[in-house]
Amino acid sequence: MEASRRDFISIGIGALGAVGGLGALYALVRVMLEPSEIAALGAKTEVDVSKIQPLQVRVTSWKGKTLFVIRLPKDFSPEGYPLKDGALNSKGKRNYEILKGHDVFALVGVCTHLGCIPLWKPQGEEASKGKPTFHCPCHGGFYTPYGDVITGPPPRPLFIPPQKLEGNKLTVGVEGFVKELI
Repeated sequence: MEASRRDFISIGIGALGAVGGLGALYALVRVMLEPSEIAALGAKTEVDVSKIQPLQVRVTSWKGKTLFVIRLPKDFSPEGYPLKDGALNSKGKRNYEILKGHDVFALVGVCTHLGCIPLWKPQGEEASKGKPTFHCPCHGGFYTPYGDVITGPPPRPLFIPPQKLEGNKLTVGVEGFVKELI
């Protein structure tokens, strides 16, 4: 039986389609199995906290998000902040309950209302009774230095990333005194 020109073209197109499909499948499997170099770079962030003075915030990034690294005075007390009822983190607690005892820690610097970047106000605001706060100017959200909600529309505290403090090096993105994103 003799093959026609139409049969030859059909077989050729089918073979090209098969080769193209295998190439796409190879690329998909490779991407799924190997983390990208960019993702690996953002997986952890190290910050030298020796140069951060009390009531200062260093702004950096972690996994493409704004990260606030805060140093509070050793005698800093969270007492006196008028906290918003029901604004609890994913553990059903206030951030202070997780971060107490630490004068240096990191928070994800993204407002939990609509994703704006809050401003650090070490001199405080009226809503915080003159105590240091983070203020989200977009819709008027206020947070304590621990990221707990004082007032405004934010439904929950700022996120706490996993982090570990070793000497003067705070490493965000690894298990330590905070084991997982909260």
